[in-house]
Formats: sequence, structure tokens, C-alpha cells
Amino acid sequence: MKKVSLLKLFIIVLSSLGNICFGQAPNLGTASSFALFTANGALTNTGASMITGDIGTNVGAFSGFPPGTVIGNIRLPSSPEAAQAAIDVVNVYNSLSPLACGTLILPDLGGQTLVPGVSCQNTAAPTTLNGTLTLSGLGIFIIKLNSALTTGTSSNIILTNGATANNVFFQVNGAVTLGTGSAFKGTILAMGAIFLSTAASLEGRGLSTVGAITLNNNLVTNVALPLPVTLVSFTAKAQKNQTVDLAWITSLETNNRGFLIERSKDLKQFERVGEVSEVAANSNAMKNYHLTDVNAYSGTSYYRLTQTDLSGKSTVYPAVSVVLRDEAYGVFPNPVLSDGRFTLRLDEPETALLHFYSLDGRLLPLQKTGIQSGNLLLKTTGKVSAGVYILTVLERGQLRKHRLIIE
Repeated sequence: MKKVSLLKLFIIVLSSLGNICFGQAPNLGTASSFALFTANGALTNTGASMITGDIGTNVGAFSGFPPGTVIGNIRLPSSPEAAQAAIDVVNVYNSLSPLACGTLILPDLGGQTLVPGVSCQNTAAPTTLNGTLTLSGLGIFIIKLNSALTTGTSSNIILTNGATANNVFFQVNGAVTLGTGSAFKGTILAMGAIFLSTAASLEGRGLSTVGAITLNNNLVTNVALPLPVTLVSFTAKAQKNQTVDLAWITSLETNNRGFLIERSKDLKQFERVGEVSEVAANSNAMKNYHLTDVNAYSGTSYYRLTQTDLSGKSTVYPAVSVVLRDEAYGVFPNPVLSDGRFTLRLDEPETALLHFYSLDGRLLPLQKTGIQSGNLLLKTTGKVSAGVYILTVLERGQLRKHRLIIE
């Protein structure tokens, strides 16, 4: 009888461990609503990052929103939400430490395929992800890394055979750096700083027990938080009559009250353009919306779309830019006379970046000689033979090319 009882106890223990490792996600507590949070560190952003989910810090500076956009709540030090989230992040990190490893993995995660369960990189060697990591199958993935994690440029994680980002958890004993243009999936629980390089994306969460979180033109989406409206596109187009046509398309709407359109010259101060109310609050079909701004700003301006649901909660989508000019962009005169002097029509003559090339790709010197009526006065320098040349102009992230003919 004792042998039977011991066998039953052994089976019960194995079953319990199986539930922890394979069938039950870690309990994030209040931290589950956060896309980005650090219990102790600064949270800073540069550029037009887009965050879906709550963000915040319990101890440290907070900056960069705007220009970054948050679809969710911002929780700052001294708030009860930040204090509780800090406790929950530490607790969930510690809860993963005693879990036994089911699979040992190599320090370079690239090229490996993992299945649900507990996978461990248990050496002191730096952990990297170069190329692609594949996660395959239904269930919970707990990936424990005994060192800092760095992902390479354009690296990514592929989810197959039922795997979802919301069921993936990385416990990292150190800092995390997501490489330029990389695509990471899953919840990061780090004992260190979290740094997102330019244009890196995170589908999941970035949670740190201690360390700064730094963003630079990133997309972070907490997949546990579905939006009330699925926005397919939002565009602003200049019209010949000096108005701006605003159009947006949705594919799914839940408890939608309506939309607000605002405009700005500097992405800081916005003013109301108009509102569009929704007739039916719920829809799963493609819907098209239009609004015309008849008093549009001249030059470069920005428009943003805000959606409000029936409960009063608002979702702010990233702003789009548009340019409205009385005169077309371009070079005058063209052909350029033999003295090499010409005028360039553009929006920001003081800050625009110019490059002057020959047709075979050689970069040639170009001199700025002054500003007249908002246009830039330019002159070629050195000996420039007659022929066709290319002038590139970069303004506020928009690149234009002009063909010049020099006589």
C-alpha cells in the first residue's frame, strides 16, 4: 500500500510541474496591462514611437511622449498603479527562477526551433539572436536566459503551429538590446535595462525589475489589449483648391462612438478640425470615412485621428503629415545658367539637407548663398560641366529628387 501511495504522490507532483511548465502562464498581476514598465529606472523616447498598452516607471525620469504616442495609460512615480506594478514585475520574475529546465538551448538563439515548455540558456556566455528564432506549437513558452540578450539587425521571431506572442515569456538575467529593424515577440522580464534600437518592434511587453527603458522610433504592442477599432489606413492629401482631404478606413469596430480630427504645425499643439460620429457602434465590415479641412495650414502640417468608444475611453493614432504650397517644389531657373546659380523652392530652407550628384553618382560640392522669400539660394562650386545632375532634398523625413540641367 505504501508503494502505491508513493506512486500516486509522484504522479501528482509530475502533473503539478507539468501545469507550471506547459499549461499555465506566469501571473503578471497588474503588470499585464503594461507594454513597457520599469520598477526602477528612467523611461525615455526619441522620435515617433507608437505604444499600445500602458507605460510607466515606479522610480526614474519619464520623457519623450510626445513625440511618442501612447494608446493606453501613463503611470508615473508616486502613483499607486506604478507602485503595485513594480511589486508584480519583481514577483513574476522571481517566480520563474525555480522552474526546472526542460530543454537546454545554445547562446545564439538564431536558427533554433523551440516547443512549449521551459527552455534554458544556462551559461554565462552572452545570449544573441541573429537571424530567426522559431517557436512552434500550442502552449506556454518560458525561455530563461542566464545572461544579457542582444538581437541582431533585422532579426525576428516566427510563431508557428498555434504559438502566440501572448504565451511567450523571456526571463533575462541582464540587459536586453533589440537590434535595428528587428521584430521581437513575447514578454520580456529583464533584470537590467531594455534598449530598443531604431525601428525595432516588440509584440508583447518589455518589463524590467531594475534598469532604464530607452526607445527610438519603435512600435510596441501589448497583444493582450485588443483595440476597440481596427484602423486599416489614415491619410491626408493636399488638394488643388488649398484644402486637405482626410480619409480613413476601419475593418472592425466595437462600441465605437466616433472620431475626432486635429491638426498641428509642430506635433505639440493640436487644434480641432472636425468630428465624425458613428451611426452603428459595432461593425466587422470595411468602412470608409472622409473629412475635408477647408482652412488648412500652408506648408507642412500634421493631422491626427482620435477614436472614442462608448465608455469614454480614447485611442490616439499616429499623426500623418501633408504639405500645402502655393507654388510647386522645384528648381528655378532650370536649365541652370552657366554661372551655376539657382533657387530651390522648399518648406524649411534653414534645416533641409541637400546633396548634389552627377549622373554617375559622384557627390559634388554645393554652396548655400542665402534665403529669399522663404526659398533657398544655391550655387555650384568648382568646375561643373554642362549636363544633367541630381539634387536630393530631405525635409522632415521626406526625400525629394530634382533633375537639374546645367547649360
